Amino acid sequence: MRKKLPIVLFSISISCYILFFLIGSEVDEDGFLREPFGLLPVGALFFFASVMVFSWNKLKP
Repeated sequence: MRKKLPIVLFSISISCYILFFLIGSEVDEDGFLREPFGLLPVGALFFFASVMVFSWNKLKP
């Protein structure tokens, strides 16, 4: 499990970014922008978590 965790976290990160672009954004009739902006920081969080776990696994034998 220790070796698979960075891969899982990175996969979740990539899927957040893909979903952001697939869902897209639109302007409704009131002039408000509707977009899934929350997926961007969540994707970045999972990306940096995967980098940190990967680095931790490399440093610790």
